[in-house]
Amino acid sequence: MESSEGAWQVLGTLHTRTHHEREELINSIDGIVWEADCLVRFRFVSKQGERLLGYPLRQWYEEPDFWVQHVHPEDRGWAAEYCRAAVEQGQSHEFEYRMVAADGRVVWLRDIVTVVLQDGQAQGLRGIMVDVTAQHGVQEHLERTISLLEASFDSTADGLLVVGRDGRVTACNRRFQQIWGIPDALVEQHLDAPLLEAVRERLVDPEQFNARVRELYMKPEEESFETIELRDGRVLERYSLPQRLGGAIIGRVWSFRDVSQRVRAERERERLLREAHEAIQVRDDFLSIASHELKTPLTPLRLSLQLLRHVLESRQPGTLGQVDRALGQVRRLSSLVNDLLDASCVGMCRLQLQRAPVSLRELALEVSSDFHAVSERHPITVEAPDEELFILGDSGRLSQVLTNLVENALKYSPQGGAVRMSLARSGAAAVLSVTDSGIGIPKEEQEHLFERFFRARNAPVSGFGGLGLGLYICRDIVERHGGHIWVESEQGRGSTFHVSLPLLAAHTRQEQPAAPG
Repeated sequence: MESSEGAWQVLGTLHTRTHHEREELINSIDGIVWEADCLVRFRFVSKQGERLLGYPLRQWYEEPDFWVQHVHPEDRGWAAEYCRAAVEQGQSHEFEYRMVAADGRVVWLRDIVTVVLQDGQAQGLRGIMVDVTAQHGVQEHLERTISLLEASFDSTADGLLVVGRDGRVTACNRRFQQIWGIPDALVEQHLDAPLLEAVRERLVDPEQFNARVRELYMKPEEESFETIELRDGRVLERYSLPQRLGGAIIGRVWSFRDVSQRVRAERERERLLREAHEAIQVRDDFLSIASHELKTPLTPLRLSLQLLRHVLESRQPGTLGQVDRALGQVRRLSSLVNDLLDASCVGMCRLQLQRAPVSLRELALEVSSDFHAVSERHPITVEAPDEELFILGDSGRLSQVLTNLVENALKYSPQGGAVRMSLARSGAAAVLSVTDSGIGIPKEEQEHLFERFFRARNAPVSGFGGLGLGLYICRDIVERHGGHIWVESEQGRGSTFHVSLPLLAAHTRQEQPAAPG
């Protein structure tokens, strides 16, 4: 208001100048100097009005509602009401609005208005209209730029945080809060220390995280990229760059990107590739072992058959021993083929069981008797309680498991020694164990012992035959019975294989509480 009143006071002191001088001075002012009554009917308008808006000065005077009619339609209502209320209260005022020029241009004006009072009553208005279109253009451009930056800031997939050199948070977007689970109340503190404390509990290695943050604060010009692991399994990439204003560093920008899916996909690809290489290696090893194992019995079998043919052709008396040796090789081939078929069924989950009550004591005795004739160097003993321990299972498949364990005990005890089979109750389960005093199994390889085609490193193919399928098949059979198989061994001191199987309900009733219902 002082600008308008002061300008008119200056003009009023120029009464000593000629009319021409006063008019030149008024017209040289960078703004429309005007005077009007309280209804904004103009009495005087400087030539700047015609130059700025393009309307002849005569039109300003002759049209009673000139000002109202040429105010922009969107501003017309509120501007007229605002001016009327100020006049009624006798208050000088200043406001900005738009007018439509003669050529259709929209011109922003800042109108500085003084209410002329006499005896406390408004007698008229004096003012200066200053063109602020350029400033509004700059302001509008700035607002659009800020709006665009804010939209980009909030719509980016990365979480962004901007921190000043003094540790104050100057900006962060919604994605940053989502990634770290930061509430609005914490962000509104505008301090980095509470944020660091809040994210600490989510980090796998918070000490390293905080140490790196402190290091970057000490080296403001340094750029950084790290991968961060969170306790919930997510993986973030963190970028950090100095924030510059002109040539000075005024803060640091932190960017966090959730790359969990990409990392999981990469790890899955690596796992699949590793498994593929392992599968190829297993296949190659298996083909090598299988070709050796299948080929081994063929040579003595062929020789035995050739010898029998020679005996028959020459009508010489033959021996049953030759036939038994040939049949032994046939049984060996048959066993290898059966292992391959069983392994195939296990892999496709097609191994079938014929379930019925089975006495484990009788099963152990039967398997033991089968080996008495072929185990002269390995006396086999059976230890079993007097009570009968029954399970519901397939006696043929369980016999296959026990037979395989005994065969392994004999095969991996090349120096001889006793093989002990024992049966005991363990709560609601029965445990069958086979113990030998053979070469044992290295500790680090025991967890792989029941995998397909696996062979311990201290059991080379040349010395110990087999395809590495027996224990793999045994594990599947035992688990299909609801049981569990494991080994206890020490290299050079023998092994004990345990098979735990759930007892029939009738044989556990005394030990187990009654089931509801």
